[in-house]
Formats: sequence, C-alpha cells, structure tokens
Amino acid sequence: MKSTSISHLFFFKVTSLLVLVLLFHFPRISHAQTIEDLKKDLVELSSKPGYESDTLYLNKGNELGFMLAESNPDSAIHFLDKQIQLCREANYKKGESEALKIYGNALQNKGEFVASIEYYTNSLSIAKASSNENLVPGILNNIGLVYYNLGNYTEALNNFFDAIKGAETAGNLNVKAAALNNIALIYFEQEKFEEAKSKYQEMLGIYKDLGNQGRQILAYNNIGDVELRQNRPVEALKNLKIGYASALDLQSPEFIEMTARTMADIYAAMDSTEKAEDLYRRSIAIAEEKGYGVPYSHSLLGLAELYYKKGNLEEASVIANQGLEQAEKMGQTTQLRNANELLAKIYEEEGNYQEALNKYKSFKLFNDSINTAQGQRLAANLESEYEFSKKTLEFEKANLRQRWLTFSAFAGLFTFLIILFLVFRNRNKLDKAYHSLKEKNVEIKHKNEKLENTVDQLKLTQAQLIQSEKMASLGELTAGIAHEIQNPLNFVNNFSDLNKELLQELKEEVASGNLDEIKAIANDVIINEEKINHHGRRADSIVKGMLEHSRTNSSDKVLTDINELADEYLRLSYHGIRAKDKNFNAEFKLDLDPDLPQVNVVPSDIGRVILNLVNNAFYAVSEKAKSGSNNDRDEGYQPTVTVSSKTNENGIVISVQDNGNGIPKHIKDKIFQPFFTTKPTGSGTGLGLSLSYDIVKGHGGELTFESKEGKGTEFKILLKM
Repeated sequence: MKSTSISHLFFFKVTSLLVLVLLFHFPRISHAQTIEDLKKDLVELSSKPGYESDTLYLNKGNELGFMLAESNPDSAIHFLDKQIQLCREANYKKGESEALKIYGNALQNKGEFVASIEYYTNSLSIAKASSNENLVPGILNNIGLVYYNLGNYTEALNNFFDAIKGAETAGNLNVKAAALNNIALIYFEQEKFEEAKSKYQEMLGIYKDLGNQGRQILAYNNIGDVELRQNRPVEALKNLKIGYASALDLQSPEFIEMTARTMADIYAAMDSTEKAEDLYRRSIAIAEEKGYGVPYSHSLLGLAELYYKKGNLEEASVIANQGLEQAEKMGQTTQLRNANELLAKIYEEEGNYQEALNKYKSFKLFNDSINTAQGQRLAANLESEYEFSKKTLEFEKANLRQRWLTFSAFAGLFTFLIILFLVFRNRNKLDKAYHSLKEKNVEIKHKNEKLENTVDQLKLTQAQLIQSEKMASLGELTAGIAHEIQNPLNFVNNFSDLNKELLQELKEEVASGNLDEIKAIANDVIINEEKINHHGRRADSIVKGMLEHSRTNSSDKVLTDINELADEYLRLSYHGIRAKDKNFNAEFKLDLDPDLPQVNVVPSDIGRVILNLVNNAFYAVSEKAKSGSNNDRDEGYQPTVTVSSKTNENGIVISVQDNGNGIPKHIKDKIFQPFFTTKPTGSGTGLGLSLSYDIVKGHGGELTFESKEGKGTEFKILLKM
C-alpha cells in the first residue's frame, strides 16, 4: 500500500463542503438569483396576516436557509434559529425537521461536525415520530457524513446503506446518488479505486437522468480524482476540465472551489507547480470567504506541500501550521494526520529533530485510527446485504406476479368452495412455515451472538499478544542501547574525575612555582580532555543513531546498507540479553560481504526481522548450554551465533546461523504460524517469526530455514534487488 502523504489529499478534497452539498434535495439553480428571489417571496408572504403559521411561508424560509447554508453558513445559522422557532410555534413538524437538518448542514460546512450531530438527531426523531419517512433517508445520509468526517467509518457506512434502502423505498434518487457517492469516498480511502469509480459512475448516471448539473460536476470531479490516484493524470484532467467549466457556468462558489482544488492536485502530480499554486490559492480564497472549513485546510496543506517540494521550508512551515490549526478547530482526523506528516518532514529537513519526532508521533496516532480493517470488512458485509435485499425484493415481486397470473387463469374453472379450500390450506402451510422460519431465525441469531462473542475474545487476545511482543522487543532494544552507551559514559566520568585531581595538583605546583611540573600536568589534562571528547563523541553518535532510527521508522523504503544493519542489530541483541541475564555467555561472528550492494528496504522493519532471528538464535544456544545432558557440553560446547551476508543470482541473502539443538521435525511446518511458540509460558508470544515472515513477504522477499536436530538452525532472508 502506498505510504500516507500529503498527496493523499487527492481523496480528502472530496470530503469537503462539496461532498456535503449532496445531502440536500432542493433544486440546483444560481445562488445569487435564488437567494434574492426567495427573500422577495418571503417579504411578499409576510405582508399577509398570520404568515408566521403559513406552511408556504415556512417552506420558503427553509429553502432560503438551505441556500444560505451552502453559500454563507454563518448567515444561515443566524436565520435558522428564528426559522426553527417559527416552525415550532406553528406546530409544523415537517418544517421543523427540515430546518433542523439544514442547520446541521450549515455546521458541517463550517467544519463543526460534532455540533451538527445534535441537530441531525433531533431532525431524525421528529421525522420518524411524524411518520414522514420521506425525510429519513436524507437525514441518515447527513449523519453518515458527520461520522465519516470524524473518521468513524463503521457508523458512517451503517447510515449510508440505511439511507440507500430508504431512498429506494421512497423513490428518492437524489438521496440514493448522494449515499452512493459517500460510500465511494470510503472505498477511495481504502484504495479500492475500481469500486469507488463504479459508484461514482452510477451516481453520474442518476444525475444525468435528473438533469442536475451541479451534482454532475461533483461526479466528474470524483471520477477524475480516482483516475489521478490510478496514475492516469491526463484522463483525470479531462474530467476535471468538464467539471470546472460547468462550475464557472453555474457561478457556484463551492463547485468552483472544489474543481479548482482537484485540478491543483493534478497539476501538482504533473509537476506544473505554477498552475497548481494558482488553483490552490483560488480554492483558499473561496473557502476562507465562505467559511468552508475542510476545503480551507485541504488547500492550505496542498500549497504547503508545493513550497516544501520547492525547498521553501519557512513558507511551507507557516502555511502547514495554518492548515493544522484549522484541522484542530474541526477535529477532522484525516486533515490532522496529513498536517502532522507534512510538518514532520519540514522540521526534519530544517534539522529540528525533536519537533519532527513529535509531529511524526501525532501523524502515526491519527493514521492508525484511520487505517482500520474493520471498516473494510463492514463495507463488504453491508454491500452483500444490500445486494441480497435487492434480489430478494425482485424475487418476491416476480413470485407475486406469477401467483396472480396462476390465480387468474384458474379462477373461472373452480367454484368458490374449492378456492376457499385452497386458500385455507395455503394459509395453514404459510402459518407453519412462518413459525418454523421464526424458530430458525431465533436459533441463527443465538449462534451469531456466540460467534460475535468468540470473535471479540479472539481480537482482544490477539491485541494483547501483539502488544506483549512489541514490549518484549522494546525491552531488548533498550537494554542493548543502555549497555552500548554505558562504556563511553564510564570513560567520560573516569577521566573527568582524573582531571579534577590533576587540576588540584596544578594549583599546588603553581603556588610552588614549579614550571616543569606545571607543564607536565597541563599536558596530562589536555590528553585526558581529548579522551573525554573522543568518548563523548562516541556517546553522541549512539544517540544520533537512535534518533536516525526514530526518523526512519516509517513505511518509506530507502537505500540501506544491510551489513551495517546486521552488525548493529546483532550487537543490540547480544547486549540486550546480557543486560537481562548476567550468566548468559555466547560467541557471535560476522561474515559480511564487503562488496554487498545497498538495497531499497524499510530499515526499521528489516532490522526488526534480524533482531527476532538473532534473539531466537541466542535463545537456542543458551538453552543448549544450560542442558546438562547433551554430548556437545561434555566435549566443551561453545555457544555460537553467526550472521553473514552475500549475493546470489536472486538478490541479497542474510543468514543467521546457530549451533543450538535445532528444530524438531514434527514442528517445522508450524514455526511461521501466528502464536506458535516452543518457549515456556510467559517467555514468548509466538508472533516474532510470523511477523518477520510477513515483513519479508511485504518486501517481495523470502524467509526460509534449514535445521538439523542436535546440530543447529540457519534462517535465510532473501531480498530481491
């Protein structure tokens, strides 16, 4: 999977205000003309007595609130406060539900997602209580968008699919198309690009049939966005030019902003930085003027990315921090992730490593909350459920038509008593079938609950084991690093104490005027200071090395010296085990090919694989050394672990070999299985080799082993060049 970066904004621009306009069902026409016309209509209607309770007046007010919510959310909120009160005083439930929903739209357009939930929930309750089911699908779709923007894809998908089912029942094609678009957004986020494009094209077909030009713009924009992520920028630009021209024709600020922002991403991908910068600035200007929170943050980060690529780090940092500030105001997870990642890269480039590390940690936190497999599984399940319900409905309709034709054909041939008898008999059968089906449903529900409980327990156990494995690896690394850094620190302390004594002697010799002795002591102090400096630099290099690891702990592949990596993690493993077990004693050898070429890998991941294999090797020789019954011990057994590297026709081979007891034949097929371990309870999780196998496979390589019982084991990592 491609690493998360600011280029991922190709998706997130679709999550802006321009997605939110899909929620509404009012006709799409020119903003300036519509708002002015609606204001005139309201003034005219307000001249009539009792206009406050006139449903025509209240409906016109909701239409005006809707248009304001799209073009000027702050004005809409001020207007809708009064509109909601008028609907309540008139006891006009439909109007009140609609006004509350529009209020939620305005809050969403401002980026105030959490606040909008309350208004949508109240709107939904009123719609259901007043049996106005036609309003329900649109409100569900809006609630789904709130959860989507907050990063809760599970709740978002539930609401989107419920909205589609309700829209099909009510015949509301606008809401169905809107929900299709929103489901496609999540497919896009999960990099299911073909599925996302299919949903967007289905949405485009609906809006073409409805003649809705504004929504067609959105569809062209989103299809282009998918094609850009599929590395087809020329095709993407064709779709965006169609959408941008239509947006200018409509004079619609939100569609102009959206298409300008997406075209900026395309030009940025094509290295047309001047065009991209101009379009980003257009988007920022419109979003800032209209109060579109999410687009404003998106385009700020896109512009900051351009400056970063051009090497203008100071300007990039200022703009990226503006984008982060806007994302923090909204609590928008995806934008918080992207802003922190870009700032981490900028600070690292500037040499501000501590701040870069802080931003990277924030990026990792938000990224992990987004990339969850739960949303993907739920999407597949709900999609299947949706398709199944459609087929079931079609079958029932066809079955009903067939029964009616059969009944009509034979109605004239049978008497009323025969018909009555058949109806009575069929009714008894249906009752029995119904009761049987009901019992089976109860049984299935009970089994599903048991399965869900089992799955939850397995997930919890898996999470605990993985955490245990991570903490064990961290402990080993920490102990090794502590041992590595202790030696230079001891030298620094010892020579510092020695200099203190020499300087005291120097003061005494100065007092006695012994110039030769003063010179000799001064020379000794200088020599000691050089040693302090040397060992201080050694400690500094260790710290810098660890900082370098923290900076490169990402999913980016870089050219890496495998020999250096193997040497470092072998020593870390040895010192880590020595720090935990003072009685541990073993030899380790390095047989590294000096001409080994560098290879593109994720250093922290391959380092973890080497660490796991070396830890297992040291454990194997230690166990054999502790055993008092083996023949090798009687002959002077020396525990030895050898790490070597070489090249062959397939790539680079890293070998970790030990002379331990070897792997028994009956468990050789199990050692790469998750949670399988031969260590005593509490000594291992059984995830080390499984995770190592997956990491090497993820690099396109192979992890194999050869073992002889009583002789030892050799693991080989093949990395293809």
